[in-house]
Amino acid sequence: MLKLVLYERPVELQKLLQFTRKKWVIFLHGIGGDCRTFSLQIKAFQPHFNLLLPDLRGHGASTDMSPPSSGKYTFELIAEDVFSLMDSLGIERAHFVGESFGATLIRKMQELHPDRFLCVVTAGGVLRLNILIYSVFCIGKYLSPVINKYFLYKIMAYIIMPKKNHAKSRQLFLKISKTVPPCEFISWLFILSEVKFKMDKLFRKPFTSPTLLINGNEDYAFIADNIRFCKKNPQTHMHIITSCGHLSNIDKYQEFNDLAIEFLLNERV
Repeated sequence: MLKLVLYERPVELQKLLQFTRKKWVIFLHGIGGDCRTFSLQIKAFQPHFNLLLPDLRGHGASTDMSPPSSGKYTFELIAEDVFSLMDSLGIERAHFVGESFGATLIRKMQELHPDRFLCVVTAGGVLRLNILIYSVFCIGKYLSPVINKYFLYKIMAYIIMPKKNHAKSRQLFLKISKTVPPCEFISWLFILSEVKFKMDKLFRKPFTSPTLLINGNEDYAFIADNIRFCKKNPQTHMHIITSCGHLSNIDKYQEFNDLAIEFLLNERV
């Protein structure tokens, strides 16, 4: 079972507080991160929603989960981890906020169980892998037996978040990435290097629930695909934040929080 971290402290499911009838928001972090990347959202979201911040398999407090029988991680496996957690808490449907590759996971989850989604907000959502990012992951996969995994994370961080005003996001990402065990890092590398075709296929399909894409105008690696996706799917909303990089929920967290909360509260589903 995925571990929950509330206010950055691991908790057991049976010790969770009795929640109100507010709707749930489930925050899904990106690869190499953990739920701490949403620490700037907790205070703003909590008055309006019940919050669920799991550490995905192999990240944060979820590094001791039983390995899959196949020996390989897949996005289907990670998606079912989240659905199992929802089932254990009696959550039938929820809003989802996906950061970076957390948005990719949401796309897969919607393909499996679209009925479990209310609304979706993404922060620097990865809807497709461009050739540069895909090549880095493929190289990392083949060099994983000899390369220092933190070195690869550092390369990725500076490719995706290169500017001075991205430093807070970059530093937090690199700090958290040090906690990911090497074996888990390799398992996720194999997912990413093999998932490009699936992502290209999903890119041709709309989200199955009301969706807001929030991107920084300096999210050079992914913003073009987000714009292209919205042109093909005009029912998907998009907001671009100026002077902001890949992780808009960190770089411009106040603006991100205001946009996301307003969208989730006003989209009645």
